[in-house]
Amino acid sequence: MTDDFRARVEAAKGKTTSVRVADSKKQMDKKPEILLIETRLRENVPLSEQADNVVFMSVEDLDAAAEDSSNLDPRLSDPNVQIITT
Repeated sequence: MTDDFRARVEAAKGKTTSVRVADSKKQMDKKPEILLIETRLRENVPLSEQADNVVFMSVEDLDAAAEDSSNLDPRLSDPNVQIITT
């Protein structure tokens, strides 16, 4: 991970609100358009924790997407979509 990416992550943390897992689950059940970015590998996530509104993306992929967003999940292109990260 580059230092520049880490600096952007830290800056973003200062502009976001933390949410408890139980609360995020309730939000996602109520509004299925909310996306969850899951940084664990899909194969490491139990099927019971996978859902249609989960985007699996490693931290390395996030870092790369900061430079080139052409390979991002198209659902992430909408600036109005609420996103929860792990």
